[in-house]
Amino acid sequence: MHDPKEMEKQLILISGTMQQVEELVRAKVKSHDDFMAVCSALMAVTRNMYLESLGAEDTAKIFNAVSDSIYVTEDILLQFKNYPKPTIH
Repeated sequence: MHDPKEMEKQLILISGTMQQVEELVRAKVKSHDDFMAVCSALMAVTRNMYLESLGAEDTAKIFNAVSDSIYVTEDILLQFKNYPKPTIH
């Protein structure tokens, strides 16, 4: 069983890192082409770090799960289209 305090620390780390990375990335974007290039860079860094940490098989599983979640998330957002858009991670 996981320690709730440790889980809370991890969630705080994740949230803070997401905010910092998004601020940095948005500061780099000057055009649509920049936006796509920066997204590609983020994807490559994420892939490389997962590979380093987990190996190829588990990294592929994670990317498949992320890919699958896109449609699920869009379906959920469609159901709530008349409400303020939630943030789902």
